[in-house]
Amino acid sequence: MNLELITNSIQNTLDSFDFSFCIAVNVLTYIVIKTIDEIRNPKRLSTWTKRVVLLICLVIISVIYYFAGMDIKHLTNSAILAPVFWTWIMKPLCKFFNIDYKPISE
Repeated sequence: MNLELITNSIQNTLDSFDFSFCIAVNVLTYIVIKTIDEIRNPKRLSTWTKRVVLLICLVIISVIYYFAGMDIKHLTNSAILAPVFWTWIMKPLCKFFNIDYKPISE
């Protein structure tokens, strides 16, 4: 009984998100920030500028997914998950493989 309850809870949680949306937002944000960093070399982007880029990328990907038929609940949940997914999973992987966005001069 407890195992079934836990399994159902985990499945409901996973069904509330679209992980391809999170990956798309994070990849687009990474590409945009990396491009801006290379253009502005050696000036670093501020944290707030990176957050604005994230929000713009979230809006762009959300509009595309919305018109492709994704419902608002999944979009909202996935938009909340995207920065968390970047911070906890993607950013450490980028640092490990030394592909983190940073100016070329560093």
